[in-house]
Amino acid sequence: MRITSQVGVSLVEVIIGVTIVTAVLGGIGFAIETYIDTRATLLEDAKSAYLAEEGYEIVRHLRNESWSTISAVPVDTTRYLSVSTTTLAISTTPEIIDGNFRRSFKLQSVYRNGSDDIVASSDPGATLDSDARELEMSVAGPHGTTTYEAIITNLFDI
Repeated sequence: MRITSQVGVSLVEVIIGVTIVTAVLGGIGFAIETYIDTRATLLEDAKSAYLAEEGYEIVRHLRNESWSTISAVPVDTTRYLSVSTTTLAISTTPEIIDGNFRRSFKLQSVYRNGSDDIVASSDPGATLDSDARELEMSVAGPHGTTTYEAIITNLFDI
């Protein structure tokens, strides 16, 4: 009986080894690409949220300067903010930030019942609160729209 030993690597073993290495490297590359895409999306979503909150703070600042600035804005009409180094104002010109984000807002009337709770305008006994507006601040970005809602009231009529 004769025993022989094989020396070297067969072609099948080389193909299997190359396939395994390629699959592992491809998986790592896919994971890195997914991480980078997800990170970019999360950063843009966070920026949209911060821009919406900033818009709310600007409207609050304008309210603090003069309630008439807020009360003069027609309800259920899209408006924009005009932000410069020296002024903050409400505008009818669309606001585009960094070329990717569009910030706008609407004010709605607020109605209250006899207990001073906010109710729908159609509720029995609902009366218009002329010293309050519902603010809906929206920022449309590359991955959707972020909305910030709040009630703005006339601080000077308390």
